[in-house]
Order: sequence, then structure tokens, then C-alpha cells
Amino acid sequence: MSNWVLDILRGAIRPIVTVIFAAVIAQAVTQGTELPTQFWSLAIPCIAWWFGERTVRHIKDRKESKIPT
Repeated sequence: MSNWVLDILRGAIRPIVTVIFAAVIAQAVTQGTELPTQFWSLAIPCIAWWFGERTVRHIKDRKESKIPT
């Protein structure tokens, strides 16, 4: 069971926040600045959770969509 409002919000917010994290990291790398520990403490688990959850969801969807032969 899925809530369509949460699916829309998740679909809109995740890419925006991921792009913001990526832009901050890219700017820090190109300028040679060091990011604070608080940023890494938020960014790494957040991005890892999103990609991990998405991977698990794709695997689950593939298993459910297989047609037995």
C-alpha cells in the first residue's frame, strides 16, 4: 500500500536535496575548502539511505514482476 502524496513529495524532494548536496561537495572540491563535519554527518547517511532504499525497491519490484515459466 502506498500513499500517492508521499510518493509525489519523495519524488520531488529527493532530487532537489541530492543536487544541493552534490553542488556543495563539487564547490568545496573545486575551491579546495574543507566542509564541516556536520555537513558530512548529514549528507553521507542521507544519500546512502536514499540510494539503498531505491536499490532495494528496484530489486523487490523485479522479483514481483517476474513471470514464472
